[in-house]
Amino acid sequence: MVVTVISAIPKEIWIMIGIGVGMALLAWAAHGIAKAVEKNKLETAERQRRQRAAEAAEARRQRIALLGDKNAARVDSAQSAARQLAGTEAARVGWLGDVDFSADIAAITENFRKAHALRSVIDELSALDNPSAEDRRILAEANATAEALESAATERVKLIRKCASEAHGIDESLRQERADARTAEQRAELHGRLSGLLYGIESTPAIPELDSGTDRVMARVAAFREIKAQIQAARDDG
Repeated sequence: MVVTVISAIPKEIWIMIGIGVGMALLAWAAHGIAKAVEKNKLETAERQRRQRAAEAAEARRQRIALLGDKNAARVDSAQSAARQLAGTEAARVGWLGDVDFSADIAAITENFRKAHALRSVIDELSALDNPSAEDRRILAEANATAEALESAATERVKLIRKCASEAHGIDESLRQERADARTAEQRAELHGRLSGLLYGIESTPAIPELDSGTDRVMARVAAFREIKAQIQAARDDG
């Protein structure tokens, strides 16, 4: 019986069913491919993020080994300030001119590298027993040189950070100027609208006072009391 029913179904219906099934399979396959592509993109992005993080961590370890912990942190601070400055509106529109601090940061890094190298040898020489007069002389000279190198580099770091702070100040000033301009524009518009409304009100003929419902009620109350008083007075006289 089932075979009979199936054979009774027109060929066109089978074609439509086949097309529907095929489209459903295509949609399912397309959905699966899209999910696989999206998953692959996410996995690739995550691998790249981890790789960048690992590279940044390795670069920082190398900087610490080359410059020392504190000096490496100062270089990081200078680089961060330079990036922040480059991202300001003042830098983008050209208010600050050339904002490339790569040469400054290279000089800062070199000064810190030399200072750290000096201090490494200073520590080794200072650890020796029975220091001689020559030891003390060269140690003093090396310490003074290391301090001068670090001082010059640190001062340049402070200047870069100050530049970034000033750039942010200019951005805030530009934002305030735009806000003031918008306020002035709104004020002028509102003044115009109010002036128009006031002129329209002043030029409109005065509206006669209307008969207020409260006035009518109070008048009736007063009349009632007056009549009641007259009646009471007549009773008293009678």
